[in-house]
Amino acid sequence: MIPTNRTLLRDHWVLAWPIILGQMSHMAQSVVDSVMVGRLGAVPLAGVSVAVGVFNVLLVFGIGLSLAVTTLSAHARGQGDPEEGGRVLLHGFWVCLLAGLLMQGVLMLGMPWLSLLNQKPEVETQMRIYLQALGYSFLPIMLFQAFRQFIEGLEWMKPALMIALLSIPLNIGLNSLLIFGRWGLPALGVEGAAWATVIARWMMALAMMAYVLNQKELRIYWTHRFLLRYVRIQPLLRLMILGLSSAFQFIFETSAFAGAAVVIGWLGAEALAAHQVAINIASMSFMVAVGISSSASIRIGYARGLGDLGLARRIGWVAMGMTLSLMSLCALAFVVWNRELPAFYVNDPVVLRSASILLLIAAAFQLVDGLQALGVGLLRGMEDKRVPTLLVLVAYWVVALPLGTYLVLHSSYGLYGMWMALAGGLLLSAIFLILRFLHLTAGAMSKGPRP
Repeated sequence: MIPTNRTLLRDHWVLAWPIILGQMSHMAQSVVDSVMVGRLGAVPLAGVSVAVGVFNVLLVFGIGLSLAVTTLSAHARGQGDPEEGGRVLLHGFWVCLLAGLLMQGVLMLGMPWLSLLNQKPEVETQMRIYLQALGYSFLPIMLFQAFRQFIEGLEWMKPALMIALLSIPLNIGLNSLLIFGRWGLPALGVEGAAWATVIARWMMALAMMAYVLNQKELRIYWTHRFLLRYVRIQPLLRLMILGLSSAFQFIFETSAFAGAAVVIGWLGAEALAAHQVAINIASMSFMVAVGISSSASIRIGYARGLGDLGLARRIGWVAMGMTLSLMSLCALAFVVWNRELPAFYVNDPVVLRSASILLLIAAAFQLVDGLQALGVGLLRGMEDKRVPTLLVLVAYWVVALPLGTYLVLHSSYGLYGMWMALAGGLLLSAIFLILRFLHLTAGAMSKGPRP
C-alpha cells in the first residue's frame, strides 16, 4: 500500500516534534549561559560569544559524525536486520567516544593560538576562561549522541527529549550557584557558566546510557559487546565516511559563522554582543529546521532500506512543505517581537538596538535557512557524501564570509553587512542542496513497502 501525503506528513511530524524540542533544549543551555552571563555586562557576553563560536566549530564535527549512526540505524531497521543494527551501535559508540576525546585534545592544544583571533584584550580574557572549562563537556556530549542517534534511527524520539528538557532547570540552577555565587559558593562569573554546562552534560550522558542499556526491547541489538576488539574495518569506514561528510558540512557552515563573529569582534564589544544575542535567538528557530531535517534523514534512510527511492522523494517534498510553513511562523515572530526578544539577554541600549535590527535581517532569511538545513538531512539520508560537502564549502567560504568581511571593513553596512552576506550564503546553499536531492531522486516512482 502506497502511503498518502497526509500519512507521510503525520509520520514526519510524529518524528520531527520531539527532535525539534530536544534540539531547542540543547540550544537552551547556550541560551541560558548567554542570558545569565549577559547580566555581567557586554564584555563577558562578548567573550562567551567568541568562545561558543570556537567551541561549536569542534562540536559540530562530532555531531556530524554521530548523525551517521541515525541514518545507518534507520537503514538497518528498514532492512529488518537487527544484527546490522547492533554493528551500527557498536561502531557508533567507539567513533563518538574517540571523537569526544579528540575534540577536547584539539581545543586544549589550540588554546595558545586564540590570540590570532585578534579580539579586544578584555574580551579575549573572558573567552579563554570560558573555553578552558567548557572543553570538558565534549566527551559527555558525544557519549549522549552515540546512544541518542541510534535509538532515534529506530524512531524512539522521546527519551532524548525528556532528558534534554530536564537538563534545562538543572543548568539554570547550576548557573545561579556558580556564576553569581550562592549557598556559600564563590562567584565564578563566566567560568561558573561553563562548569554548570559541563556538569549538566555529564548528567545527560549518564541518563541516556542508563536508559538505553536497560531497555529489554533493545537487547536484540546487543550482538556485540562494547569492546574494541569487536570493531571491524568495513562497518567502521562506512560510518566514518558518511559521518565525516556531514561533519565537514557542519564545520564549513559553523566555522563561517564563527569567522563572522571574529570579524564582527573587530568592531567592538557592543557589536559582538548584539551579534551573540541575535544569533542565539535565530539559532532557536534554526532548531525547528534541524528537527525536520533529522526526521527526514531517518525516514529517507528507512525508505532506502525498503528499496523505495520514490517514497524517499515524496518524503523530501513533504519535509520541504513542513519546513517552509514552520519557518514562516518563526520569521513572523522575529518581525513582531524584534525589540522584545533581545531584552531577555541584555539591558545595554546600543546592543538592544543593533540586535533588534539583526532580527529583522534574520526574519528575511528564515525560509532559505530552513531549506538549506533540510537539504543537508535529505542528502544524508541518501548517503550522498562528497558533492554536498563541496557545495556547502563554496556557499559559505567562497561567497558568504569573504563578502561579509568586505562589507564590514569597507562599507557603511558594518555589522549588518556581515549578516546580509551570511543570508546570501544560506540562499546559495539551499538552492544547491535541494536541487542535488531532486537530481538524485529524479524519475523515481513510489512502489510502496517491500513485501
